[in-house]
Amino acid sequence: MEVLVATPLRHSAVSRPYTFGYGISIRELSPIRWDVAIAKSTVSEQERETLAATKYWLVAAQEYEHVYGSVGEELYERALAAAMALQIICPTGALHTFLKFQHTPTGWDNIGSLQPKQLCSTLLGRITNLEAQGLDQFDTIYQGIRRATQDHLVRIQNPVLLLEHGQQIGNPPLGNLMFVMGLDVLFMAGENRVFVQRLGGFMGLDTLLFPPGGLQDRQPATMVRDILSDVYELRNIIGHGHEIPKTPYREPYALRSTNGEQINHQPLVYTDVLLEASLFLLTGALRKLFTQGLYDMVADPKKWKAQLTIYEHRFKNAGGIAPAKSAGR
Repeated sequence: MEVLVATPLRHSAVSRPYTFGYGISIRELSPIRWDVAIAKSTVSEQERETLAATKYWLVAAQEYEHVYGSVGEELYERALAAAMALQIICPTGALHTFLKFQHTPTGWDNIGSLQPKQLCSTLLGRITNLEAQGLDQFDTIYQGIRRATQDHLVRIQNPVLLLEHGQQIGNPPLGNLMFVMGLDVLFMAGENRVFVQRLGGFMGLDTLLFPPGGLQDRQPATMVRDILSDVYELRNIIGHGHEIPKTPYREPYALRSTNGEQINHQPLVYTDVLLEASLFLLTGALRKLFTQGLYDMVADPKKWKAQLTIYEHRFKNAGGIAPAKSAGR
């Protein structure tokens, strides 16, 4: 009998089913026996309506000879890893509710649930097309997350966890703090100057940070070099308990496309843009790490530190100018 753990994808996230490796897929689940669902009593009426209206679900599935008790509990961990792999590909946000189902002659019977806090979306996350961001890389990213868990490799585990928590917190300055903390762990920085050099050399200073998005598929003009120092400086302000200065962090900001058009129609302040920037920096760095075969290097502290020195040299060779060494706050 098939047992699965499924988490709903937001409306219009995908246009068709997908089959990945490791028992993971995106598929429709119909019919679901909502009248007898265990989760019905633990979610709000609005959440029940959202779940009932969901067309496509991200699913971790397995066949079992007998279904009883805790059978299929390990699928929650697999489904959570799959959900975070999708966020690394495209951080769209998600309801982040995980429901366990077993298949019966009358439909899918909900027999369990796990309900972490919702992953909040950002403006650029909402308008970016998930299917255009490379679902062919899903298996590689998913397996990297699973391997880090099995190996207890905290240099990768913690950035993924901080990505999840930063999306859950729903506060731009604190979200930025968590995303930059994840990058700090990954790149062993500890201060703004080192952070800018290592991450700038890794990502490429002239790399466009955000993907094109929206109905007109406009490309935001922001490059990695434009915001590296600022995301870390905001992290320092928050981390040391200081008030966020009005200039530049709380001033209105117009996000421009490469053609000079304003992308944001809703008001943004610079802190909102730095949240977007730190989010896409973290997801971009994790994606690059997994898809370019850098896992084993990161797992070896000596080799990874030597590689980080190479990124510092790339930064300098590209004409990067590092901020002055921090004197602390």
